[in-house]
Amino acid sequence: MTVKLGSVEFYQAMADELNSDPVWAEKGKNIDFDMAYKYEAPIEGQFFVSFEQGKVTAVRDASQEDLDSADFLISGSSDVWRGCFDGSINPTVAMTRGKLRVRGKMAQMLKNMPAFMYIQETMGKIEFE
Repeated sequence: MTVKLGSVEFYQAMADELNSDPVWAEKGKNIDFDMAYKYEAPIEGQFFVSFEQGKVTAVRDASQEDLDSADFLISGSSDVWRGCFDGSINPTVAMTRGKLRVRGKMAQMLKNMPAFMYIQETMGKIEFE
């Protein structure tokens, strides 16, 4: 099923993939974070995803309160997001060059980088338009 980039359906598809993936069950078992993703022009949107021991337990359009309280907020233009998901942009390079901006405890992110990269890889498998 094809979903729209920058939609709650895209993040729900990610949740469905992760929650049914036995590799993720092991790799993500220590992930207990609330994440917010913010898309900037040309497609604008903001999304909240909650992880409890690796399971995605909530996916929704993010409120300002969600953005403020999330353990991590990752923001960037929808063109950069598209490139990260279609494989034309390396997300780590996008972060180091400031094309994706991250707010949160970087030590936690670095400690869990293999799990975060697996989430990114899973998002890259979702068919989107």
